[in-house]
This record gives sequence, C-alpha cells and structure tokens, in this order.
Amino acid sequence: MAMSSAKPKDPRFPDLSFTVVDGARATRVPGGRTVAEIEAAYRKPGGSTFAAIFRVDPFDFWVGPFYVGFWGFITIVSIVIGSYFYLNETVFNGPFNYAQNFFAGRIDPPPAEVGLALQTPGEPGFVWQMTVLFATLAFFGWMMRQVDICRKLEMGYHVPISYGVVFSAWCVLQIIRPVALGQWHEGFVLGVMPHLDWVSNFGYRYNNFFYNPFHAIGITGLFTSTFLLAAHGSLILSATQYRGPEGADIENIFFRDVQYYSVGETGIHRLGAIVAAGGILSADLCILLSGWPVQDWVSFWNFWNNLPWWSGV
Repeated sequence: MAMSSAKPKDPRFPDLSFTVVDGARATRVPGGRTVAEIEAAYRKPGGSTFAAIFRVDPFDFWVGPFYVGFWGFITIVSIVIGSYFYLNETVFNGPFNYAQNFFAGRIDPPPAEVGLALQTPGEPGFVWQMTVLFATLAFFGWMMRQVDICRKLEMGYHVPISYGVVFSAWCVLQIIRPVALGQWHEGFVLGVMPHLDWVSNFGYRYNNFFYNPFHAIGITGLFTSTFLLAAHGSLILSATQYRGPEGADIENIFFRDVQYYSVGETGIHRLGAIVAAGGILSADLCILLSGWPVQDWVSFWNFWNNLPWWSGV
C-alpha cells in the first residue's frame, strides 16, 4: 500500500487515505506468500487429536474457509439436538405465543427429591438433562476443535485454554455444584427471563451475596482485564495517528503512566487474558462454595471477629 498524494484535510493529522498498489491484494508484504499459498500450507491432512489416537480422521476436511474435524462434527450434531430439546420445550410448547415464549419459556431441572438420578422421557427434568448434556458436548467439542486448529497452525493453545476457562463456569453451574450438593435441582433454570430470575434469587438465598469474597474478586478481575485491554486499544488507535520514529517509546511511556510499568505489546494481551481468567475462576468458587460449605455469606465473616488477637480489645 502507498500513501496517496491528497492533501490532508486537517494539517494536525497525517494523511490516512491510501492507494492500493498493484499486487498488494495478493501478497500484502513484498516477497511474502499469498493467502492461497498460506492456506494450502496449513490445509494439509493430519495433526488432529482424533488422527493422533486412531491414525485416521474421516472428518479432517474443510467446508469453505471453515475446518470441520471430528470435534466440529460433534459440535454441530450436539447443537442441533440440544436446540431441538430447548426450542421445542420453551418456544413451540410454551404457555404463550412464540414471541413471548422465546423470553418467558423455561426448562426446570429435576425436582429435589430426584437427587442425581437420570430421568426418562416424560418425567420432570428430562428435557433439562438432555439440553444440558448436549450443550456440554457442544461446548467441549468446540474447545477441542480449537485445539485441532492450533495443532494444524503449529501455534500455542492460548485460544482453547481461554475458552476452556469460560467453559468451566458452565460446568460448575450445571454439573460440578449439583453433583457436590447431591441433586440436579441445584442447576440453574434454562430460559431467558427465568434464568435471570434464578440468578437474582440465588444471591438472596445466601443472605447477602456482596459478602461473598470470590464474587468481589471475580468482578474485579473482569473489570481490570477490561481496563487493561481498553487502555491497549486506545493506545493502538492513538499510535495509528503518529508516523514518527519515537512511536514505541511513546507507547511505553503511556503504559508506565497508566499502570506503572510497560508490559509490552504481547504482554498486554497475556496480562489481560490472565486477569480475565482469574476473574472467571474466582467466580467459579463464588458459585461452588455457596450452599456447599457456606450457607450464609454474612455469617461467613464471623471468624474475623473471633481471631485470637482481638481477644480483650
């Protein structure tokens, strides 16, 4: 690409209009490979987890620009079946018209007396169990598909690991915590508005959820990661307006002013991902510990008043 000869509208800013030169769309970088050449290099068969175990992967192919793979196939099938259970129960057979059912329809988990038993068709909670099962398979399959793509691109596993942290929240809510408490009834209600009601009631159920320290840490992690990446994004937008040789120094100065040290171009993404992951994992503990070892988050802090060094104060 080359700068155009048009005069900038405002002399305070550089000329950001561009002219595409011959061959730029083919290589982008002088002497570099074309997009077609790059795709051909990475569309070679093999390298998937399924092929590593069974020596062959019948799903190792692409549909247009999208890689399918064994785990992609599992994801697609799970989405179709899970969506059937969910939509059939909430929208098509809900108590209102289709538009209202989309927001108000609900799928309740099995009743408390069922415990951890598996329900059969027609029994209360069966549709919830089937929807959760296929949703879990879809989420897991998508994560493993990301692993296969990373293997084919010969890159690290940062993307599936980050996705796996988010996936852990679903597992804690719908599988790990109900199993720990001995009943599927502890899983959350499926549905748009009913799910929001469940979240609100969950907080009041354990007195005052703002006393839950892991709740506070989780929120802090998410807001902090948002701040870090917002600072990074604003810096990039600012840097595009500057064409001088001191660009890198200005970026480092910016980060030293904002967060007291310059984390670097790669480091800011890693730091943002680590802080966000820490916030989600803390939120996992926030939910898992509620109702299991802790029944009342206000009374949870009584230990602080009973510490030995407060005696006689």
